[in-house]
Amino acid sequence: MEHVRGLVDSTLREGSQTVGVAFTLEQKVAIARDLVRVGVEEVEVGIASPLDKELPELVARCRAEAGVRRLGLWCRCRDEDIACALQLAPDVLSLSVPVSDLHIATKLNRGRAAVAKMVARSIAKAKRAVPYVSLGLEDATRAEPRFLREIVSVACANGVDRIRIADTVGVATPGSIAALVRELREFAVEIGVHMHNDFGMATANAIGALEAGAHWADVTVLGLGERAGNSRLEEVAGYLALQGSRSYDTTLFRPLALLAGECAGRSIAPHHPVVGAEIFACETGLHLAGLTKNPTTYEPYAPALVGAERKLIYGGKIGRRGMIERLHQLGVQVQEAQVGRLADSFRSQCRVLGRPLRDPEVLRLVAEQGA
Repeated sequence: MEHVRGLVDSTLREGSQTVGVAFTLEQKVAIARDLVRVGVEEVEVGIASPLDKELPELVARCRAEAGVRRLGLWCRCRDEDIACALQLAPDVLSLSVPVSDLHIATKLNRGRAAVAKMVARSIAKAKRAVPYVSLGLEDATRAEPRFLREIVSVACANGVDRIRIADTVGVATPGSIAALVRELREFAVEIGVHMHNDFGMATANAIGALEAGAHWADVTVLGLGERAGNSRLEEVAGYLALQGSRSYDTTLFRPLALLAGECAGRSIAPHHPVVGAEIFACETGLHLAGLTKNPTTYEPYAPALVGAERKLIYGGKIGRRGMIERLHQLGVQVQEAQVGRLADSFRSQCRVLGRPLRDPEVLRLVAEQGA
């Protein structure tokens, strides 16, 4: 059987759990629509629970208006929650169960044997009505390895389609998560990963897992999620598209990020990877010289691919080559012997003003120097 591969966006589920974030129904549908336009393969739109009275309308509108073709719901291994999910007929039902002893004892107040029975019963029930069943292993990176394999074996025996490894408190490293993925690839089942960013490694862990053979990686726009968040969609999808062969529409990343940021009350830092407004701004003399000759010397991809523009800023870090280039842009020719003195004066004025010089100020400087 050929396995499907892709990204699972969980902005509407995991991202909604961010402190201070409460997406409206209209905002959720708008975000889902943009996720489809970007090309994300699976959209997890929420948590299946009888308590969520808005969920049926959200599911219907995500299909009809947003165009979500592979719609997922997250669900605890509880009969009433599974029944609620089955009524909504998702394409993917992502069951979730704790697998570390800490979480089993704290959240379930049961033992390992009870977890195994719960997994078998829940998967069997879901498989009767849903075409694709995923099992999320909560706190998998802190689970006892033999028990983790036991649960995966139980899940596979009951027909699970995907095992989803959750690094619940963000303690995995790219090396450790890759090793775990390679180990679980021994089972004839698709592997997904759900990474948290507590130590700033969520994106690296997602990429490491995919390179090790994982079929799926969870992402959220801007990394929205609990505590430090999750793997960022714009980083993971950006890397897969711009350094690989995935066909995500990278020009839509920034509009999507702006939409999600506005809905979540989050601003985008100027140098936020992939979608920041200033990531292609350069002031350093050595880099300016390289960029004017060949942009690929200091850019991993063309700015236009993410809807950005290159900004060459001639400020306090300017060198001789940069000075010549700047004057050439302004139509000014100077003697080679004068360039060093002009560059010194240019840098000095930039430091005094605390900013790059504007065109009239550059021309005035040239006139004052008698160049």
